[in-house]
Amino acid sequence: MGRAVACLVGLALAAATSTGLAAEPAPSAATEPTIEPPPRGKKYVQFGVAFTVEGVVSPGPVCAVAADPCILGSGGGISARVGWRPTENVYFGGAYEFSKQDPGRLYRLGILQQARAELREYIPTGHSIAPFVLAGLGLAAYGDEWGIDTWGPAATLGVGVEIELSGRSLIGISLAYRPIYLHAFEDSSTLSHDAGIAHLLGLELALEAQDAL
Repeated sequence: MGRAVACLVGLALAAATSTGLAAEPAPSAATEPTIEPPPRGKKYVQFGVAFTVEGVVSPGPVCAVAADPCILGSGGGISARVGWRPTENVYFGGAYEFSKQDPGRLYRLGILQQARAELREYIPTGHSIAPFVLAGLGLAAYGDEWGIDTWGPAATLGVGVEIELSGRSLIGISLAYRPIYLHAFEDSSTLSHDAGIAHLLGLELALEAQDAL
């Protein structure tokens, strides 16, 4: 009898021990934390207007050395642009600009028109202000009272800075060098002007906005 009781107690202890071991969860292999990739930046349509100053550094052959007055002098105007910003650091767009230049009394109203494609490369700073470099290619035309007496290819190369305001509004300022090749022409006073490159400096104050795509 005593031996039977001892056997029963031994079986019970063995069963309890095996049950406790089964209840313990098996150790799981160590897993390294996953790192989520940074969210991709949104794409934007960017558009706006700007006040411009077109300073003539050298009019080139369009004004003879001894010509006084010169038909192409400095002036100012307005530009409008729209473009695509696929990332925070790049802008592709187009711009149309017209400016009233000083025609030296040879025109009633000397108007310089420019249409150009533009590229900006922004330098990220982690703040609401971002400097950029810009480049552009296009066409320019010049004449009296919106007429076209001469025209030619134009380029743009410059630098600027953009400040982000609230609500995706932006304000920017830029300074650009613009060489413009103008074909030979004869103005309304029958004075002849030779073909050549005019050298301008453009100063621009822009107000722009962004719409997410």
